Amino acid sequence: MDVDALISFLIPNAQKWISTQRDLQNPHSAPLSKIEIDILQSFYLEATINRVRVRHVPRIENPPFYADLARVGVAIPLDFSQMAGITFDDTILISDLDAHTQPLISLIFHEIVHVVQYGLLGVAEFSKQYIQGWAQNGLNYFAIPLEREAYELQRRFEGTPQSTFSVEEIVEKRLGSIQRST
Repeated sequence: MDVDALISFLIPNAQKWISTQRDLQNPHSAPLSKIEIDILQSFYLEATINRVRVRHVPRIENPPFYADLARVGVAIPLDFSQMAGITFDDTILISDLDAHTQPLISLIFHEIVHVVQYGLLGVAEFSKQYIQGWAQNGLNYFAIPLEREAYELQRRFEGTPQSTFSVEEIVEKRLGSIQRST
């Protein structure tokens, strides 16, 4: 399967998986804790903080459509089971296996950047940009623009947690400049 065919397969399947997982996981999730809110409210709008739900799971599962890829001999694109966290629209899953590898508040901060991105783009456009960004950057997870942005903002938060900034303004400005240039 060439990269274009893989992208064409992944985008609609990812969109469906994200929506399904959000609907499945959200009812079992919880809002941010008071301590998390106190730390994060200087970086996110109250509306964003109120939207976020978090669920701790034993392990993040790979999407079921990966079996279709395996049947035709295609390696899985991203192994989500190895990730500490993942965001499905407004619902964040934290893996109990890997969450200890970094401070939990940093992981949650990173994942809420994705909540903001989803809020601005919607599930369909987020999925499209995520997958195309992965494909256009050598199939490198860390080079996906949506991930790069989340990691950059996470590092900024970790480096100077006492100096505040608006994640929504930064993400909206970047996404707006991308959409104007396309």
